[in-house]
Amino acid sequence: MLVQIGQLMLSLMLLVMLHELGHFVTARWFGVRVERFFVFFDVKFAIWKKKIGDTVYGIGWLPLGGYVKLSGMIDESMDTEQMKSEPQPWEFRTKPAWQRLIIMLGGIIVNIVLAMIIYAVLLIANGERFTKVDQMKYGLAVDSTQLSLGLRKGDIPVGVNGIAYNSLEEINKEALLGGQTLEIKRDGKQISLPIDENFRTQILNYKHGFFVPEFTFEVDTVIAESPAFKAGILKDDKIIAVDGFTTPLFSDFTQKVAEYKGKTVPFSVERKGQPIELMVTVGKDGKVGIGNRSSYLDSLEGRKDYSVGEGIALGVVKPFDAIATQVRGIGTLFQVKDGRKQVAGPIGMVKQMPTEWNWLFFWSFTAMISAWLAFINLLPIPGLDGGHAVFAIYEMVTGKAPSEKVLEKAQMVGIFIILGLMVFIFGNDIVNMIFG
Repeated sequence: MLVQIGQLMLSLMLLVMLHELGHFVTARWFGVRVERFFVFFDVKFAIWKKKIGDTVYGIGWLPLGGYVKLSGMIDESMDTEQMKSEPQPWEFRTKPAWQRLIIMLGGIIVNIVLAMIIYAVLLIANGERFTKVDQMKYGLAVDSTQLSLGLRKGDIPVGVNGIAYNSLEEINKEALLGGQTLEIKRDGKQISLPIDENFRTQILNYKHGFFVPEFTFEVDTVIAESPAFKAGILKDDKIIAVDGFTTPLFSDFTQKVAEYKGKTVPFSVERKGQPIELMVTVGKDGKVGIGNRSSYLDSLEGRKDYSVGEGIALGVVKPFDAIATQVRGIGTLFQVKDGRKQVAGPIGMVKQMPTEWNWLFFWSFTAMISAWLAFINLLPIPGLDGGHAVFAIYEMVTGKAPSEKVLEKAQMVGIFIILGLMVFIFGNDIVNMIFG
């Protein structure tokens, strides 16, 4: 849990700090005094703060964003006292509208550029990995839920809505976000399955992927003092039958072993090309204590590599693809049962982080959240950067600035919207944690 929290907090702190730095740098560039620079919100108290020059720097305790407080600006602090005094040359309100617009967009620009850089580096260094559909000889492993949806063991997904994909992950994504039909290959023929609300709900509920390939396997590890250990099963053994029933695929093996809970049964094993018989007493949990590996699964892993130029070009596009996917995902929440449960705040996001530190996941996650943070802040909601930008654009177009009363009322509306979202997000996390 500490590793999960650490990864999330480091990612959020990095993103918020750089976002606010975008406002800070542009404000200082145009001669605007920055009174406060905070990572996370310091409601009632701060974890740490220190004044350096004219600016108080700090870290708040509420990980839902951050802020810079600019002199002479009506913001979420609702500090209107300074607005009653004579305007000063270092204040936000005395700057031309075009400068105020750049200051408001500074954080958004930083987030988009950061996402582009991370995506480009990841693509150049690691390429893109995917599961090759055209190499799936054994098709899908399916459980009772998937059987009820019309899938059959050995089915091979080939496309969604009539469009073919060679990436199993892409098929999973498209089926969830906009799929009406799933095209599969069954017994050499291609057929279509309808994707309805229940189908889409189940795809969403399978946290580790709805479409999982069937696979052959070898023994990779044997847990000490486990039934397999006591029976003499060794690393690299191939278990080819249980009680005379052939088990070429891992799902065959697990299903058959589960039928013999607490019983002693013969295992047919191939060891270094030689067949042997071992008697194994299956545990009461229906397991024997082995870990598996699969050279077949390795053969399904595809990788597309990119040159430096290709990686940079695709990196520029990737943040906008990530935003589009997130927007489509929000639309999907209205097309599934209990869509509210899929909305995750800080508590819910912790559970989605790897239990072991994973730098590839960390940077991929950070890039995606950076792009999404830019999009959210661009929305024309009072209190967000986009709301402030709208007023600056209005002034640039009309030549007339909104009155302070209008700005104050708009800011109040924005505060209520943002507080309402905070209450919903945290409340939803707590409800999901308690009731699942």
